[in-house]
Amino acid sequence: QDELMRIPLAGIVAILSRNLPGVASEKSVYDFVLRWADLQYPNLEQRREILSSSLLPMVPLARSMTNVILIDQPSCIINFSLKREHCSGSFPSGSMRSPPFYRAGHGFFLSAHRRMGPSNFFFLIIQKLEDKGLVGGTLDYEIEVKTTPSLEFTTLWRRTTTTGCRQGFGCRVPWPEVIPDDSPFFIDDKLHIRVHVKITPQP
Repeated sequence: QDELMRIPLAGIVAILSRNLPGVASEKSVYDFVLRWADLQYPNLEQRREILSSSLLPMVPLARSMTNVILIDQPSCIINFSLKREHCSGSFPSGSMRSPPFYRAGHGFFLSAHRRMGPSNFFFLIIQKLEDKGLVGGTLDYEIEVKTTPSLEFTTLWRRTTTTGCRQGFGCRVPWPEVIPDDSPFFIDDKLHIRVHVKITPQP
């Protein structure tokens, strides 16, 4: 890990271009890319540009989810879209992750996955990057999806917490409600998600 962290951008791109048969999971590749970029590019805007243009498009776990980031101080609004075919389980790892987004010095990403078995749900979870510590202050977040026939965003989950956040937070939707051909959640075979995150620091 230490040696890999010192490899320049061109070397990382060359490694990601391979099939990487010895890698345990796509999640480990995704996590490594985020850690490498965080170390090599301390400037947030530069790091975001390198991740979005050069690295994450080569990571299958992140390639299935596209996003547009809108910064509205002191909160951020992020729009994501997921294809129906990916939501239905075609991604081999069982989950998808967005490119990271940042608010008040903390990094987050959106994770989408389906859990089979007796609890057959589709999960949308906002998760923190692992190495950024506890979120202090008040955290407001909301997850919305665009639905038919109104083509307006509908709130799936909204919460305010003052207990800090170290892990993930989000919502689940019963899978039989998500995937049918007449599902209100898909427009042109895409699931459109909007995430609001606001962090108000402690006084």
